[in-house]
Amino acid sequence: MDSRRPRVSARAVVRDAWERFDRRQTPFSYMSAAVPLLLATVFVFDLLLPHPHLNRSAVSLWLTFYIVATVLPLVLGRRYPLWAGLVMFAGIESLSTYFLLASIHVHAEINALLELPLIALYIGWFYPALLGRALIGLGVVRLLFILHLNPDLGNGVSDPRMMVGYAILVALFCFEGARTVQRQLRKEARLDSLTGALNRRGLQQLAGVVRRRAARSGEPVTVAMLDFDDFKGVNDAGGHLAGDTALSASVDAWNELVGRRGTTARRGGLVARLGGDEFALVFRGDAAAVEEQLGRLRRDSDFSWSWGIATARAGEPLDAVLARADAELYRAKPGGGRGTPITR
Repeated sequence: MDSRRPRVSARAVVRDAWERFDRRQTPFSYMSAAVPLLLATVFVFDLLLPHPHLNRSAVSLWLTFYIVATVLPLVLGRRYPLWAGLVMFAGIESLSTYFLLASIHVHAEINALLELPLIALYIGWFYPALLGRALIGLGVVRLLFILHLNPDLGNGVSDPRMMVGYAILVALFCFEGARTVQRQLRKEARLDSLTGALNRRGLQQLAGVVRRRAARSGEPVTVAMLDFDDFKGVNDAGGHLAGDTALSASVDAWNELVGRRGTTARRGGLVARLGGDEFALVFRGDAAAVEEQLGRLRRDSDFSWSWGIATARAGEPLDAVLARADAELYRAKPGGGRGTPITR
C-alpha cells in the first residue's frame, strides 16, 4: 500500500493560511491596521529619503508606534476592542500635536495634517455619531489652539491659516461622508428591496421604538399579520410584474394607514415584509380601531388579503405577539377567498 502523502502546493498552503487569517478579522480590525500602516509608510519614506532637519530618532520612535498599532489589530482580529482604536487615535493626535508645535520644517507639518482626514473617516465609520462629533470637535479646537501657539506654522511656505483651514474642511467632509454612507447602508439593510417595507431585521430593530413611544402616550400597540388571498392567481393572471405591482401598491396603502414615515419609527407604525406575500403591520391603537381601518382599506383595494390581529401585552416579546397574530390569520384565511378578520 502506498503510504506516501499527496503533495500540497505552496499556493494551496498560502491560500489556506490566508483564509484562516481572514476568518479571524473584521472590517474594524482591518481598518484599525490600515490607518497606522499608511502613516508608517510616510515615516519609512522619511527615513529612506532624508531631508534637512530630519530628527531620525523621533521618526524612528513614532515609526515603531505605528508598526505596533498596525500589527496589534491583525493579531487580535475579532477580539480587537473599540477602546483600542481610541487609544490609537489619541496616539496619532499626540504625534500630530508634537510635529505641529515642535517641527522646524514644513514637510513634517504637512504629514501631521494629512492624518486628519484618515482619522475622521475612521472615527465617522466605526464610532457612534455623538462620540465621533465630540472627538472631531476636540480635534478642531486642538488645531486652532496650535495655530495660536505656533503662528509660524508652515515656515513661510504657505499661509498657516489656509493649511489648517483646508485640513479641517477635508476632515469634516470625510467624517460626514462616512456617517452618510453608514446611515444609508443601515437603512438598506433593514428594508425590503422590492416594496420598500421593512424586512424582519428592520421590524425587530424598530418595533421596540414604536412600543416605547406608544407607552409614553398611553396608547396600546396592535400587530396585524396580513397575507394575500390567492396571490398565485395574481401572478398567473398577469405575470410576476403584476404580483410585484400588487405588493408595492399595497405596501404604499398600508404605510399610509399606519402613518409610517421613513425608517426611523419616530412617527406612526410600521409595515414589514416577512416573506413572499406575508406582511406584518404595527399600529399605535387598539384592536377594534385596527380592524375597522383594515376592513375599510380592503374594501377600497384592488387586491384581496386576510389578516389576524393581536394586541401586545406588557413585556411580551415581539415574536410572541407576531405568533398570536399569525394564529388569528390562519383562522381567518378562507382557503383562498376573502378572509374574515378575527380579533383576540
